[in-house]
Amino acid sequence: MEVARAFDQLLVSSFNDSYATLGSKCRALERSLLRKVVKTANERRELKRRIAETLFTEAFAREAAWPEFGRALRRIQRLGYSHVERRYHVACLYAQWCHEHPGHDASGGRRLLDEAERSIQRLPRDSRTRVGLLKELAALRIRLQSLPERL
Repeated sequence: MEVARAFDQLLVSSFNDSYATLGSKCRALERSLLRKVVKTANERRELKRRIAETLFTEAFAREAAWPEFGRALRRIQRLGYSHVERRYHVACLYAQWCHEHPGHDASGGRRLLDEAERSIQRLPRDSRTRVGLLKELAALRIRLQSLPERL
């Protein structure tokens, strides 16, 4: 609960900050929480994932350039995904980022979408999560016109 509250307060207080400033604040919060709150290795890994997911999402929302966006993407990939919905979220934002930056090679975005789709398809067939994510993924692919090699 303390971790969630700290995140919420940080995001609200950093609403108008640059991505670089937000990144510094997130890393400071991470260090503080790792020292004071988090006790187990699993909690440490999950906290790092949550910070990485936040920075990645904010990099997209704040229209960060590739150096910052790519760094956030690589960190989240290195830490792994908490669950299939996180993998889907990252893949969708990366594919959209590629679509919005025509000079960037979109093959990575397509690859992440394909990986996310395979993960989603491993969910039980009657899972509402599976059905909903596959529907949304199909709509995204149509909207992005299947991401040509170079946009």
